[in-house]
Amino acid sequence: MTATVQSVHPHDTPLGLLVDHSRLPGAEQVLDPARLSALLGREVTPDRVRIKPSASVLVAHRAAGSAEGTTGRPLEDVGWVQLIASADKRHNLLSRAARHGVELLEHPFEHPIEQASAQASAQAAESADGDGPFLLSGGIDSDPRLGGEIERVLRRHKSGTAPRVLSYNPGRHAVLLLPGTGEVLRVASRPLDGLLQVVGHWRELGLPTLEQHRWRGRSAVLVGERWGHGDLAALAPHPLSMPAATRLGGIIARLHAADVTGRPLPAARIGSPISGTSADLADLLPHRAQQIEHLVTRLRTVLPADGPQVLIHGDLSPDQVLLSVDETAVPGHGRLPLRVVDLDRSGLGPAGADLGSWLASCLLAGVEEQATAFLGGYARHRTLPAAEELAAWTARALLAAALDPMRRYGSDWLPAVEARLTLAEAVLERPERLPLPAPDRAADGPAPALREAEQAPLVPARIEHDGTVLTVRRAWADDGRGLPLELVEERADREDGPLRGARLEATTGRITVYEAGSDPRLPGLARVLAARPGAVIVSHRPGKRAVVRHGEERGAVRYVKIVRPGRAARLLEAIARAEDFAGPFRTARVLAADDDTVTFAELPGHLVHEGLPLADGSWRRAWRETLEAWSAAVRSSRGRLETAGADGHGTAPIRETVHGPEAEAAVLTTWRERADAVDPAGARARGRAVAAAHRELARVDGVERPSLIHRDLHDKQILWRPGEPPALLDVDTAALGDPALDVGNLRAHALWRELQGLWSPDQAEVVREEIDRAALHSGIGPETLAAYESGTIARLACVYAFRPRWRDLARTLAATLDPHHSSAVADESPSLSGPAAHLERTMSR
Repeated sequence: MTATVQSVHPHDTPLGLLVDHSRLPGAEQVLDPARLSALLGREVTPDRVRIKPSASVLVAHRAAGSAEGTTGRPLEDVGWVQLIASADKRHNLLSRAARHGVELLEHPFEHPIEQASAQASAQAAESADGDGPFLLSGGIDSDPRLGGEIERVLRRHKSGTAPRVLSYNPGRHAVLLLPGTGEVLRVASRPLDGLLQVVGHWRELGLPTLEQHRWRGRSAVLVGERWGHGDLAALAPHPLSMPAATRLGGIIARLHAADVTGRPLPAARIGSPISGTSADLADLLPHRAQQIEHLVTRLRTVLPADGPQVLIHGDLSPDQVLLSVDETAVPGHGRLPLRVVDLDRSGLGPAGADLGSWLASCLLAGVEEQATAFLGGYARHRTLPAAEELAAWTARALLAAALDPMRRYGSDWLPAVEARLTLAEAVLERPERLPLPAPDRAADGPAPALREAEQAPLVPARIEHDGTVLTVRRAWADDGRGLPLELVEERADREDGPLRGARLEATTGRITVYEAGSDPRLPGLARVLAARPGAVIVSHRPGKRAVVRHGEERGAVRYVKIVRPGRAARLLEAIARAEDFAGPFRTARVLAADDDTVTFAELPGHLVHEGLPLADGSWRRAWRETLEAWSAAVRSSRGRLETAGADGHGTAPIRETVHGPEAEAAVLTTWRERADAVDPAGARARGRAVAAAHRELARVDGVERPSLIHRDLHDKQILWRPGEPPALLDVDTAALGDPALDVGNLRAHALWRELQGLWSPDQAEVVREEIDRAALHSGIGPETLAAYESGTIARLACVYAFRPRWRDLARTLAATLDPHHSSAVADESPSLSGPAAHLERTMSR
């Protein structure tokens, strides 16, 4: 979702708004980063700001350039400064610092009366007798409310290495890492007995959170372990983020359904149904006061007046969920490891508060897929509220969090605050645009005899034949004679043995293995092998085609493609149709042909599927040159088509039927039917993926400027060699169509290779960057590119259902298009999901 943001009046600068809101003379000295640095005598960056109008301005800061990193910040890099009106509070702060021997500075400041607002001028005049305001600063150990506990931690911490600061909210809490033990301390300004009580109840329910206990008997200091590799907000692009969000939905549903009868649980610390910050918000942004009042009025009418009180998190968002992404977190290795943390606000409250908080956080972060995944996981265990109620809770969360950008003092806090208000209005206006999960249509029909997860796939991973173990490398849909299989002999040296063909009879499960080098419907295969001793079968789709390599020891390498008798002419025609690829690309030269074979010269180069180094730039150069060659072929073919006639008739070198979004949608339907027949356990995930791709493709208008397209362009079709044009293989699928399909196909394969572990995330990202660059230069919009990318993802999920090695992971790939159903198995063991295709979704659709 996106929303239009109106700008503030030019004379109301962000700093001016904050100063006016504070109603304290001298506030600009702590609210202006440059003046704050000058005040403290070192360059600092404000981290948090808390303003109580007419009473105080409190700013947390860190040394400029101090990166948090994985181990936090040094204590000396973190501090606070406060402007306060109360002489009593000033006295208390100075007295406490003196008692504990910590450094606390008081700063003189000047605030010319003529530069102040009328109200501030009056206050300044009243303060001339020394009653305030006062300006003080100190380190984290002299924090006005946390300093005592932090000082005790420092005194009792035995390690020679000082604690590190992971998080600091002045006067509220600090999170410290003890380097010697790796323990994490949470230091609060109040006793944390209620938090311990809630944590204990979560753990009794079997919900994943971190164990905590008092640190050395201190009720305001809790200790726990440091866990995981990051939170879901930071790890949003990671392949595990979507299934983690799905699992989290199930966890929160269990939390909300927990029996809390007789439990002495505290009320959730979520405030009133209408956030009390709305008044502060209107005071801070007077030009938005009418909009805020209108929003509050709407919320009062649509938020449920009452409802059941259940155990809730109270502040649910992706940054409250830790995730472990170590190498053991792969399909088949148990539950996805995550922990829900920061239960400070957890207690009894309305379930909608958690759902709205999650939705609001995901919308603001632009990770709608995580929102959908979470709600889908939740809906598998507990009924979701209606869209209108979810929208109300989401808008309520957006309003409650509207001041967060200002409190965190981001450089763009003003437009960020205004964007939250506008988004809250948009959500209320159009609840149907929330990223809700698709209805589970499978649940409407009769219950299947077996759960999908319990249905065995039709294609086995291995078979035994005449005492030899054969691995099933690939399979294809039944062509009326059974399912064609491509087999490879397993060897102790792990080198692939020779390929063999076979047929699988679907009704009986019987497998017929062909003799090595034979195929009843490809007689040319045995003939070619007999005529060329030492030739090797490199690809074999029984009954349709095979590829043989020969000549390594006798000079130039040759490849022979064998097809059914009489079909070689069709192959040659297809190659002729693709002539626009020749020139920008190197294409295989045809050396000879007969009734059922075509012989090609070898195309030298490195198959990009196998990867290239990143550090020396080879990987990026290979892909940039590939995409530039592709773009040149698109331009060339478009030019020829447009010269021949706007409708593509005349001398166009390729067939006139245009392969666009409708044709691609039809291909998906066919592939779904094929895949469901061999892998019923993945049918539900694939069905939702295909449905999602159909929705995206339906949004694509007709093909305005068709061109020559490869139609099956992926990394196994491309060879790269420095100093030469890239080479392109297997152009017999060429067609007239939408060029966005080719780059969408490549983009989807980058996701798949990353998920397979064949490419690193950095390699996959380079490929995506180069694809996006080429698409932009070719006039392909992001929405169209995303639609075809989603189509290829769905198709790959179906194709790889026929390949036992990747079958489970292919279900995961399907889940990237519909992540809330990333597994067919029950409760909290979802399959792992790849990073979702970031399809562009806006409120304006």
